[in-house]
Amino acid sequence: MLFYKIEFESEKALESGDRQSRRVRSRLKALTADANARTKGMIAFFISDFEDRNVSIGAALFVDAVLMNRRDLAEAFEEFRTRTRLKGKILDTREITAGEFSRMLNLADRNDYIDDDDDYKTDFGMAFIDACTESECEEVLLDAPCTKSEAIAEAKRLLCGASLIPEIERIFDERSPDRFQGNPVHYVIVSDDPQVRRSVRELLLRSLLQRGRLMGRRYCTLTRSVSGGLLECLYEDKLKELYQSQLGCALAITFSLEDSGEESGHADASFELVASVASRIREFRRGTLTILEMGRSESKLYEQLMEELHGLTFVRLDEELVFTREARGYLRRLAAKNGIEDCRSLVKSLPREESGYLGTDLNKLFDRWYDSYLRTELHPQYRELSAEAESRVKKPKGDAYKDLMEMPGLRSVKEVILQAIDFHRAQKLFAGRGIGTERPSMHMVFAGNPGTAKTTVARLMARIMKDNGLLSAGGLVEVGRSDLVGKYVGWTAPLVKKKFKAAKGSVLFIDEAYSLVEDRDGLYGDEAINTIVQEMENARDETVVVFAGYPDRMREFVERNPGLRSRVAFHVDFPDYTADELMEILRLVVKKKSRALGAEAEERVRSLLESALNTPDFGNGRFVRNLVERAMMRQASRLVRLPADKTTDAELKALLAEDFVPDVQAAESHRRIVGFH
Repeated sequence: MLFYKIEFESEKALESGDRQSRRVRSRLKALTADANARTKGMIAFFISDFEDRNVSIGAALFVDAVLMNRRDLAEAFEEFRTRTRLKGKILDTREITAGEFSRMLNLADRNDYIDDDDDYKTDFGMAFIDACTESECEEVLLDAPCTKSEAIAEAKRLLCGASLIPEIERIFDERSPDRFQGNPVHYVIVSDDPQVRRSVRELLLRSLLQRGRLMGRRYCTLTRSVSGGLLECLYEDKLKELYQSQLGCALAITFSLEDSGEESGHADASFELVASVASRIREFRRGTLTILEMGRSESKLYEQLMEELHGLTFVRLDEELVFTREARGYLRRLAAKNGIEDCRSLVKSLPREESGYLGTDLNKLFDRWYDSYLRTELHPQYRELSAEAESRVKKPKGDAYKDLMEMPGLRSVKEVILQAIDFHRAQKLFAGRGIGTERPSMHMVFAGNPGTAKTTVARLMARIMKDNGLLSAGGLVEVGRSDLVGKYVGWTAPLVKKKFKAAKGSVLFIDEAYSLVEDRDGLYGDEAINTIVQEMENARDETVVVFAGYPDRMREFVERNPGLRSRVAFHVDFPDYTADELMEILRLVVKKKSRALGAEAEERVRSLLESALNTPDFGNGRFVRNLVERAMMRQASRLVRLPADKTTDAELKALLAEDFVPDVQAAESHRRIVGFH
């Protein structure tokens, strides 16, 4: 949908005096309603404000109608002006956002040029535009369209030429029509740098606008996190409306992975999100252009989306990998753009990287250098103050740190992360004073039984490190033996290097790491370990490797691999939870599920937990989650047998003692294993 503001100069000023003014407004309201009734479903106008001779008029073009007959705005406005008997001339016409259009409608309501702004939206079937003003959304108006040569030059400057230039060539192909007739393809932009993603997005859209493949300059962005929380509010009720509002325009959806607080919740939430988004992309594929944006480490999410969207064509746009010469040129261009001619210290600060550089990395390097340059070179009087500010003791930033601190137990884990952040801050202090800095190896071993939150903590740790400047992306790449060990000679090393590349700026989580060196004929675990050791050293500044598994087997694994032992900085034990800690976890899980425990239920749960603690292969936090899920299923069976109209909200939320039962199947299975059957 397209929205416009028309500034009009009337030949006649609005009549003064309350009675005359009310009469004129009433007449204009009636004439506006009559004019819009004749073009309903195609285009709608309204007078927003009439002061002296200056008239502000809002216009909404319905894209479906435009697609049918290509109705011209100027022609339609001339009809509206004639029917409302407005005489004068147009001073300016500009495209506006849905938010500004809504504000103009509200002003029209207050000035009594329409009956009610909400009724106006409903009557014309445009109530969906309110979705654009949700807090998760941002409306943007593009700058002017760009020519093919301008687009290619900008793509090279952004270090995205390898993937973007071929698409620019396709966009400007003369065989394509020069007007909007639907979207032949959609796009995926992959980068860890939000600024890079935005720059690529806007260059792409300006090129499409130039070729008529977009009908307007307005587009909308939506940022969504994959977490354990339910997404039904936005994605079931609002996403369709958002797509409707963007017909003829574009919708950019940025994905980021966040921890759910439960080891099992991430996959479910990811599936829910992908399924919801994919269904809307398919529904509106011709009318609304979709741009999906995500970080480089979110490969699993990308694969999920592409699997759900099979049959639709998506063009993937990635940052280009450049090497030393091109990287230095890029840094010089950034310096020149900021008015700095002498940037030798910037160029010298470029770390040696044989595998190449991404624009994301170079942007961050420049930002750090420029911040230091401002306070030490341009304004040397602030050198000491800046260094002192860096030395102040503060709590780590971000919600992830708060979530970690709220988790029961895990004292040693929390201490390790605090040590890492403190060391990072110390290095910044050293740099501010001109003292040499270094970055320690942050690779770790997580040793603990199942359900002790190893994966959850790793995911939180990645986000904490990103929030506090230790990692650039902050994602979690989970791998096992099958992801790292090839079936044939020469396959293993490339597999390992591929996973390290995917985990750049993130945490690489190797689950049951000891399985890499288990004796299996025809497989190449030793090659995997040797390659991992090499890549750990190469990527020590940008990737944290976490080896995870059972305590005894992890100790044996590290001890028999000296190369690993010398590179693992921290060995973190995840002890089994006590009954009190499990009760605390259960209360948190119940709260997140919007349920409540009564006193009798608490006693019942504690009894079940204390009994389960003594059983072999106890699942710790996983046992607690399963216990709650079984209770919710029993609760559901109990509630559906009650009269719906007589059931209170408190009764709906309450988990009773009778809802909590032991896992009979697991207990029976154990008895069969240890006995004879």
